[in-house]
Amino acid sequence: NINFSLNKNGEVVQMGNSGKMIFSFDNIIAHISNYFSLNIGDLIFTGTPAGVGECVVGDELEAFLEGTSMLKLEVK
Repeated sequence: NINFSLNKNGEVVQMGNSGKMIFSFDNIIAHISNYFSLNIGDLIFTGTPAGVGECVVGDELEAFLEGTSMLKLEVK
């Protein structure tokens, strides 16, 4: 039950919880590792909760796990 969220330009646009995912982290990693070598630092994108929207050049995105910033980038 890990809470995650995404901010776009400082505003929360997506919030979710891993407990609502269809497949567990273990199952996702096991399946992907049949096709790719996974290394520390690799990112696996699995889908998205409600709040999908357009990103344009200049938007700033920041992703959080349990309130801790894990990824921050500017759309170029």
